[in-house]
Amino acid sequence: MDNMLQQMMDRQAITDGLHWYTKWVDLNRVDKQVQIFTEDGRLKFGVGDDWTVGRANIEALITPLVQLYSATHHYITNIEITFEGADEARSQCYLHAWHRPADGSENFVLYAQYHDRWTRTADGWRITERRLKTAGTEGSPSGEAGLEPIGRAS
Repeated sequence: MDNMLQQMMDRQAITDGLHWYTKWVDLNRVDKQVQIFTEDGRLKFGVGDDWTVGRANIEALITPLVQLYSATHHYITNIEITFEGADEARSQCYLHAWHRPADGSENFVLYAQYHDRWTRTADGWRITERRLKTAGTEGSPSGEAGLEPIGRAS
């Protein structure tokens, strides 16, 4: 019973971390947003094998991207969490993200998934790896070019 209670608390902590991340995205606080990653965490937004490694590098990548928008609104749903031991977990969730470009161009909407690996640290659950997979976009000047697809069955 103690293990089940611990997993319930851990699920909630990971879910809270997912929501915490998007809150800071929408408030344009990259300094807070990146704290969900471990110091050596990895992030991958597109196709290929290019990972951004390290919290400082993730912050350097994200900062100019969020400056392109005067407002954003992110929703996290359909959260699935699988534990791979007491201190390791994976999560997958759906992401719906609306963006208002600062230059006044057409709004951009992203329909995607986050695929994350988590580890328990002294500061709580943190993401060691985040991979964005995309179902589609609306209003993007380049469409889904460069974004990794979710990989639907044919």
